[in-house]
Amino acid sequence: MKIIAAGNSFYGDDGIGAAVLEAVEREDTVPGAELVDIATDALSLIDHLEPGKQHVIVDAAQMGLAPGEVAAFRADEVKLRIRQDNLSVHGFGLPEAFAMAGKLGLMPDHMLIVGVEPERIEINQGLSDVVAAAVPRVLEILQAEVGTDG
Repeated sequence: MKIIAAGNSFYGDDGIGAAVLEAVEREDTVPGAELVDIATDALSLIDHLEPGKQHVIVDAAQMGLAPGEVAAFRADEVKLRIRQDNLSVHGFGLPEAFAMAGKLGLMPDHMLIVGVEPERIEINQGLSDVVAAAVPRVLEILQAEVGTDG
């Protein structure tokens, strides 16, 4: 399994992906998982996709939920679930990255996106308490995803 964090850890709750990677590594939650942090570069995501391998992307996502709530969904649901993609600051977000990966034959069959509703996205702020408290829930989802067909 490849776990990919997206977001900016210097931008408040947008750092949830990096916090999850740290927790996975510290607690050995998903043994053998490859951990990748793409920061805010959705285009670089394509370089890390491997058809035939299981992938999970973790990111802060504005989905209209209460802050700290976690939602897991498949790549074909991204446009329906995420109201604002912080990765698309330069016009290239997850939907565009997935479309390009599909055209290049790089889109994995087994892709899960785990979004955490942010409370605050502010420069030079750490995770809010409510989003930090969501990390264990994300870890549960990762563990449940191990070995599934996606």
